[in-house]
Amino acid sequence: MNKTKIIIIAANPKDTSRLRLDEEVREIEEALQRSRCRNQFSIKSKWAPRPKDLRRALLDEQPHIVHFSGHGDHEGLALEDDTGKAVIAPPEALADLFNLFSDNLECVLLNACYSGAQATAIAKRIPCVIGMKEEIADDAALEFAVGFYDAIGAGRPIEKAFEFGCNAVELLGRSDGPQPIILSKSVNQVGIGVDVSVNRVYRFRAECEADVDRLRRILCTAIDKITIVNTPPFPDVEVEIELDHSLEYLRNAMRRLEDGHVMVQTVAQSDEYTGERNYDL
Repeated sequence: MNKTKIIIIAANPKDTSRLRLDEEVREIEEALQRSRCRNQFSIKSKWAPRPKDLRRALLDEQPHIVHFSGHGDHEGLALEDDTGKAVIAPPEALADLFNLFSDNLECVLLNACYSGAQATAIAKRIPCVIGMKEEIADDAALEFAVGFYDAIGAGRPIEKAFEFGCNAVELLGRSDGPQPIILSKSVNQVGIGVDVSVNRVYRFRAECEADVDRLRRILCTAIDKITIVNTPPFPDVEVEIELDHSLEYLRNAMRRLEDGHVMVQTVAQSDEYTGERNYDL
């Protein structure tokens, strides 16, 4: 079974204030390793990245989730130059880079101050992007990450994991302070206390029931219900699925299956489903 690949980009240039990035990475790894869906995740870290290191990490790992941890300002995110000092990667350049990986990227989490502008730019092509609209304290950023990945590890969809992260910040007594924001194909912009969960019903064709079982294992508890509707006169099976996720997220999960092309090409909202294959996908 293909795993959800997560890469953590941790940048703390020597001319910036020290952050607890090592603790944040450790807490994220622990949240996933202790979870019931732990075998479904692969996590790697890239420390002190220069711009070319970020590009190479994305090319090498082809991640589904990118987590940036470090400094940001209104001009962009702080990476490092060859001497270890800060170099600012502007929002549009970051968006252009991440857009090159839109076929497999499901979520970009920018756990850095003032990363709202970067999140907005990146969200044009990536299904789900999370950022910090204003300055956020180091401990609050760390706690948000822990709450988010606790939920991801439990099989919750990204939008719901965002709520868990926000609640973790709220439990610190920071509900009146700057809050994380989420931008996705199904959600505009929300914060603590806003229910971003929308139950969706999709239909698709699969080559066989074994492929449906593989998809079930990838999505884990994100699925509310999945049913084999019927077996048409061709070898494929027809499936109906209910989950709190966007169509593009579901399609990206299907792409992780070796024989998921029929699923990818036929999946649609149940009321728009025709069973015909879109060979351009």
